[in-house]
Amino acid sequence: MFDLASTILGTFQDDLVSVFGDSIGWVVGHAILLATLVAMVFAIRERDHVINNSGLGRSQAIDFGTSLLLTLALFYFYSAVCDFATVPSLIIGVTSSLSLRWMITILG
Repeated sequence: MFDLASTILGTFQDDLVSVFGDSIGWVVGHAILLATLVAMVFAIRERDHVINNSGLGRSQAIDFGTSLLLTLALFYFYSAVCDFATVPSLIIGVTSSLSLRWMITILG
């Protein structure tokens, strides 16, 4: 059998196999991938409904995307350049990104 879940899920798939066994772990891993794919297809097909009824506009989407990109950049900086651990790097990145967003939005 092919094992696409190990390629995509990595060590999480190994954990599933160790918990559920070889065959059930394989099925659970691929079920997770299938459910994710179905959710993505559904979201793409119903994007007009989501966009029109969510109450979020273009400015909120740009704000969220910019904050996410800044968080990822800061996470990379703190974890790769400064050699911090993963969780503290993520916490500092999120906190710094939100603080910078607040300063730009509120203080101008």
